[in-house]
Amino acid sequence: MQRSRGILGAAVSLALATSPAFAQRAVETPSADTAAPTGEIPVPPSGMPTSICGPDIICGGELTNQAQAIVNSNPRTHVGVADDSNLDLYANYSNWLSLYSTFKFERARDDNLDSYYSQRNAFFRSEALTLPQLFAAIRPAPGLTVYGGKIHPNFGSAYDQEPSIFYNFGNDYEQDERIGVGAEYLLPEALGHRLRLSVESFFLDTSPLSNSVFSRPKIGDFDPTARPYRFTLGQFGPSNTESLSSYTVALRGGEAERGLTWQASFTKEATDDPTAKPEYGESISAMYDPTGDGMRLGDRLGLTPFLEYTHFNNFANTPDMERHYLIGGLQFTYVRWQLVFAGGVRRSIDPANPSGQAYSNALALQETHSWDHQENVSLSYTFPFAISYNFTVGGGVNHTVIAGRDSWSFGPSAQLSVKF
Repeated sequence: MQRSRGILGAAVSLALATSPAFAQRAVETPSADTAAPTGEIPVPPSGMPTSICGPDIICGGELTNQAQAIVNSNPRTHVGVADDSNLDLYANYSNWLSLYSTFKFERARDDNLDSYYSQRNAFFRSEALTLPQLFAAIRPAPGLTVYGGKIHPNFGSAYDQEPSIFYNFGNDYEQDERIGVGAEYLLPEALGHRLRLSVESFFLDTSPLSNSVFSRPKIGDFDPTARPYRFTLGQFGPSNTESLSSYTVALRGGEAERGLTWQASFTKEATDDPTAKPEYGESISAMYDPTGDGMRLGDRLGLTPFLEYTHFNNFANTPDMERHYLIGGLQFTYVRWQLVFAGGVRRSIDPANPSGQAYSNALALQETHSWDHQENVSLSYTFPFAISYNFTVGGGVNHTVIAGRDSWSFGPSAQLSVKF
């Protein structure tokens, strides 16, 4: 889909933004955070190759596999089983040049509508392999990273940071599968701890790199929630211009598991559709985790809060359509257990859409003057395995209302992550 979704394994010398709890999808870290180093990359000992790439290149990656079953009641009971996986790879030459890529295996249909408002039972339905990221990064000066290729722009964070095993509304505005260039600069520490300013210019990938493998929904698929097998310029949509006319600016502060982390970002996504308007969006969010296990409530109990607000004008390039999002969660951590209460509200104001229409997938995407909301609770456990891999299992109950239609769902889930 043009609005999207994964976590990038990187060397210890690279920034790694991780979710406080495992999410329904394997989600991607924004390219700016992936490419920016946190310190000097160590020089390998002479004659001692540190990886299969030889003595001069440090390479590796991470495989993340997320399997989930959704049992929903809308209005009849349906069961869906799906898998979402990332293969994230990196290669570093010295401390100034790196190459990154992400291969993703995921559902090619919108997980919110198709899983919670499904019309059929589904067993690994419409699973597709795509290439969301493939870019190079150079570091010409201390604190400065310049990158380009197929990137993940740095807008918002709820899709990654909200602590829940269920979909959240932040997936609506995650930006990926963009061709573009960007730069991130680490500001002086005197201005604030790890303040990073990033600027990116991009357009939706319509090249052969946007092809999907295995599941290849037709461009004219009757279901508007499906990702086509390949993006084309004639589909229009946000940033689908084949020119660097869309951009995102972000300021991020703090360090994961070291206290307050926050972001403020602004985006413009242009369009070539003569009947549409450019989309403008603003997002701000914060999380507080001073220990890696949250704020201490006892000897072994911690609490991590997260909250994000995002606003759009001309959402999805629809003239005069407004969107407001408020997404948050509370994660309680006790040793290897995580109990999460999470949810979100999505307010849509579309003067061209009268209210009171019958529910449909298309209407749920376009919206009316409506309030959509979601509330869920989940419990998960991470097994005490080796540091190079981890295995987490969990389950939860999710309540969603979209376009006035209720859905209750139960979702057991399991995630395996292996670094190499």
